[in-house]
Amino acid sequence: EHVLSSPDRREEFGVGVGMGDISDEKPFDWMDFRLKFGCQTELKGMFNSQLENGIMGMDNRLGSFWLQLYDHYRSNGYKKGDDSDFDPAQFALCYDRRPPTFDLEAGVGSGQLTLGGSDPLLHRTTMVYAENVTPLNGWYTVRLKAIFLRPNGGPIWAGGTDPEYFRVDASEEILNGKPGDKGGIIVDSGTTDTYLAERLKPAFDFAFQKALGDPTAEYHNDPIELSPDDLELLPTILFVLKGHAKSIVDGSQPDPSSAVGMVGNPKHNREMLLRKHPNQQTISDIDENDIIVAMPPRHYMEESRAYPGVYVSRIYFTERFGAQDIFGSNFIMGHDVLFDSRNGRVGFAESHCNHQQYLSDKDSLLLTE
Repeated sequence: EHVLSSPDRREEFGVGVGMGDISDEKPFDWMDFRLKFGCQTELKGMFNSQLENGIMGMDNRLGSFWLQLYDHYRSNGYKKGDDSDFDPAQFALCYDRRPPTFDLEAGVGSGQLTLGGSDPLLHRTTMVYAENVTPLNGWYTVRLKAIFLRPNGGPIWAGGTDPEYFRVDASEEILNGKPGDKGGIIVDSGTTDTYLAERLKPAFDFAFQKALGDPTAEYHNDPIELSPDDLELLPTILFVLKGHAKSIVDGSQPDPSSAVGMVGNPKHNREMLLRKHPNQQTISDIDENDIIVAMPPRHYMEESRAYPGVYVSRIYFTERFGAQDIFGSNFIMGHDVLFDSRNGRVGFAESHCNHQQYLSDKDSLLLTE
């Protein structure tokens, strides 16, 4: 207790040292607050083998880390606009994938957490914003409007001139796994894999065969041997999410012509994206201001650490209709994802998410200033 008794004592012991001020009149240690947390006393199942020994809650509920930080800010006089570069109601997650040959050990970094917003230095593409369709229920929920499969892998900007897209022919209700037009799929960093509606599987299988040009191809979750070249021949999955309407009005949503993450960007085969499926079963209308999140094969296919060259697809079509479908950490992977509770949106920008590269880029930038 005596270690925490004053800022000087904390600095002496290297505990909870503050990192900045928001006022010339009142020095403010922005991370210097007492966090309320629960203690975990037992581990079971897969939690025993994880490097992590706890969970930092970041959802939009009382008790979450970011909300305690936000309350700390407000209790010290912070108001929106005090610092345009820092908003305590925002944070961003950027997940990297370590190769299975990497010797995992405690303390190994696999990405970056940014408090107060997102860092453009991490971004390979302009950040685009999806609507958080249930901003008050605690989760970060996006509305899935369509899925396309694009042959031959690669990030969102790949595909060459007039790339082919094969649409998963399903209504929005089936895509989102529940009736009505209000629900969606939660973006959950604490879930490793992605879980979609069981009723979506037949339509996905058909599009998967078309994308591979093989009517006998089967999408499954069984182990399969693949060479690096074979892996990259699998399709990239393009998820079209409902765009954030308020960001379009206030100008923070980039113009479709300048951001490859927007449906209306000329890099995409807009004719194939915007047209309905020829058999007219697909009923969702896609707008040029909707956004695209790309999931290349190296993100949804996970290589075995025990058997190099053996992969398992980690998108599962297992959820009953009406349950809560989940975009897990493999959906976030390769993106800097901004969770912006105050504005009711989730931002996506493609990124390397490599913290060491980020530090190197930052050093280079500082040298040029």
